[in-house]
Amino acid sequence: MKNIIRILLASVLGLALSIPAQAKIKQVTSVSAAPSTIVTPGKYCTVLIIQNNGSGDVRLALDGGTVYALVDPTASTGYLLKAGTYLILSFNTGNPAPPIRAILTTATATTLDIVTNDNAST
Repeated sequence: MKNIIRILLASVLGLALSIPAQAKIKQVTSVSAAPSTIVTPGKYCTVLIIQNNGSGDVRLALDGGTVYALVDPTASTGYLLKAGTYLILSFNTGNPAPPIRAILTTATATTLDIVTNDNAST
C-alpha cells in the first residue's frame, strides 16, 4: 500500500512540475501626449510589471481612467513612472483589475515593457 501511495504522490508531483509557467511580455511604444490604455489585466492576472525603458517619463492611471468614468492621467497627475524605473503590481485572483492608462510627460517617445503571469491580459 505504501508503494502505491508513493507512486501516486510521485506522479502528481511530476505532473505539477511539468506544467509550464505562463507569462505575457508586451512592449508598448505608442505612449504619447494623449492618454491611452497600455494594458488590461486578465481575470487571473496576479502579478503585473511595467518597466519604463525609454527616455521619457510617463504618468499612469491605475484605476482605469476614463474607461471606468474616472480621470485619466495628465502631465502633472497620476502615478509618475520615471525613465529607467519599474512598477510591480499584484492583484487578487478572479477579480479583473481595471485597465492601466498612460500619458507621456517628457521627451517625444518612450518604451514600456509589460510582463504579466496571465496570457489573457491585453
